[in-house]
Amino acid sequence: MFDFLRGCGPAFDRAHALSLCAGDGTFEKLLVEHGILGSVVGIDLADGRVREANERSGELADRLRYEVADANRGDYGLASYDVLFAKAALHHIAELESMMQGMRRALRPGGRLVTLDFFGPNRFQWTDAQLAAVNGFLRDEVPLALRRRADGSTVEFVQRQTPEEVARIDPSEAVRSGELHGLIRQQMQVDYDFAIGGTLLNLIFDSSIVNNFALEDERAMQVVDRAYALERELMRRGEIGCDFRLMIARFA
Repeated sequence: MFDFLRGCGPAFDRAHALSLCAGDGTFEKLLVEHGILGSVVGIDLADGRVREANERSGELADRLRYEVADANRGDYGLASYDVLFAKAALHHIAELESMMQGMRRALRPGGRLVTLDFFGPNRFQWTDAQLAAVNGFLRDEVPLALRRRADGSTVEFVQRQTPEEVARIDPSEAVRSGELHGLIRQQMQVDYDFAIGGTLLNLIFDSSIVNNFALEDERAMQVVDRAYALERELMRRGEIGCDFRLMIARFA
């Protein structure tokens, strides 16, 4: 991703950026350290994480600053930024209309939105086709040893939680994620729209078993390769959508 962004305009390496839902600032610090962005203001709703981010800025404190703010309000400033950066952020925002209006106000002429995010179904309401492909692959292609969790139990299948169950775990989780792609395309001029995928991979390689798939394990890597090939083929045929995207867009 870093190599790709280096080749994008405007001159990102000199850009002043706002990062939404920046958390502890780890990724923002990397963007500045690697010369991808010139300086970053990060906002997050959690004051503890903002405090941690500012403490970790270290020698880059003159180029990194973090503030407590609610991205839902769209109060991002007026013509203040060259880049609005959002990594795994937009799918947590409920007030998308306020967000888009705030972005339009905050970006300087020619400024860009750069987002790497989840664009899949609201509240993780996986499609029937998606679940059928995932569970068929788990059953037929993933050996039992690779489906074993740390506690000794095994992943037998993936099922769809109810929207209420998802919201109880995190009220902001994928609250309007399924609307993001269309909204950005409707209101902005899109320079890049890369379909990363993840529609199957994100579910097959659940966090409870993903560490079973070590790079040095040839059999495990063959499973990963087959899963990737299946996902790309089903996306190509239009049988499943694309849940994760990298988009760069600007207001006309």
